[in-house]
Amino acid sequence: MTTLDEADLGTDVAERTNMCLIVGLFSALTGLFIPALAFGAIGYVETGGREHETGSGLAVTALILGAIELIAVVLTAVVLLVSMR
Repeated sequence: MTTLDEADLGTDVAERTNMCLIVGLFSALTGLFIPALAFGAIGYVETGGREHETGSGLAVTALILGAIELIAVVLTAVVLLVSMR
């Protein structure tokens, strides 16, 4: 079985930013850390396997912001629970 690639057809494929990365970064910027981590990880994996998609830096940004938000929520919950004793 023969597979065809865009390079085999002689056509130029414009590079584009992965949509999962955009959703992940938007989620991270709005404080939704669970979708930020999920879509950031998915987008990072997808950009590594696709030559015509860019945005791995955005994926790392979404993952870092999502992780910071997760840590902040966990620390806030711990502080609130300890202070209620």
